[in-house]
Amino acid sequence: MITRKTYLSSFSFSFVSGVINILGITLLGLVVTNVTGHYSSSIISSGTVTLKDILLTCSYIFMYWFGSFWASSCFYYGKSTDKAYVKVLPILLNLAILLYAVWSQHLIVWLLFLVSSTQNAFGANHSENQIRASQITGVVMASGLDIAKYFFGDFSSTCKKDFLKAFAVKMLNITGFIIGGIAAFFYSSINILWLPIVFYSIVSILILKKKL
Repeated sequence: MITRKTYLSSFSFSFVSGVINILGITLLGLVVTNVTGHYSSSIISSGTVTLKDILLTCSYIFMYWFGSFWASSCFYYGKSTDKAYVKVLPILLNLAILLYAVWSQHLIVWLLFLVSSTQNAFGANHSENQIRASQITGVVMASGLDIAKYFFGDFSSTCKKDFLKAFAVKMLNITGFIIGGIAAFFYSSINILWLPIVFYSIVSILILKKKL
């Protein structure tokens, strides 16, 4: 079910992903919000790729997978047992990683993959898969499907309203990612991570108060 909270969460989670995405590109030269490009690059350069390159790509993929597994496990276990302190663990881990990055002025690429994946998984689980913070390709495609169903699908008026709401969530998803990316591009400093830090702090409080 899409609520006002879903709209706000869609923009907020995507904004943070946009910041982390551009920061990874400008400071590390890597996209850390997905692993598709890394896999494709490995295939393209398969003629010259070394064992080290393969292991490096596999380590990125594993960290991304582990972040999703970790965040989803905590979310569902915390939800089923009504233990907010379990549900909040992935967000607190992200908060600790980003605080360390700001304090040390050093980014660790594997931890950024973990942060990105953890956030994606938490946002998706929290919104019943309505929010896909950094999966913009899929979001753009899905928004086209929603609009096609709204105008040409043989559905009831209630269903069509739901499609329109889902489309709005996806537009906020895309907008948040773009604005976050622009902010990080014009302020390419680790200190911009204070924005995600504030966001994670607020989310942690809301979870512990059982508002999320």
